[in-house]
Amino acid sequence: MSKNTTQTTRQLLTTPGKGHTTMLTSFRRNGIGVSTPVGVVASNGKLYFMTAADTWKVKRLAHNPRVTIAPGTYNGKVLGPAIEGTARRLYGEELKQIRDLLRVGVVGHFFGFIFDWRNPGEKTAAYEISLEAEGVEHKLTPSTLP
Repeated sequence: MSKNTTQTTRQLLTTPGKGHTTMLTSFRRNGIGVSTPVGVVASNGKLYFMTAADTWKVKRLAHNPRVTIAPGTYNGKVLGPAIEGTARRLYGEELKQIRDLLRVGVVGHFFGFIFDWRNPGEKTAAYEISLEAEGVEHKLTPSTLP
């Protein structure tokens, strides 16, 4: 990205069919954000990622679906501004479709195979992230906490 703005971040992350490493921030019950690098793929303006079902981010997302997402590296370095969004866990047929979607290229197929081997069936959680509309300000206040 030549100019780091939320608009260029949104364009980068929502490019269909291309995987990106991002910094996903989910929020604890007390409102403190915890950032984790995840690999996401875009489709139809939404972002998708998989993780092991027993991770803390899954537990945080069960209590508060609000997230921020920013381009980043797997070492945890943020490369651009964050965008607000809402995460929704996928089940059943949607989960199967997203597993296939996340296998982008040879590397995606390889890591998908390893991930499925380590986290078969219900040990995998897949999420869809709907990004907030541009220009919408969302502030976390004690009244918005679940």
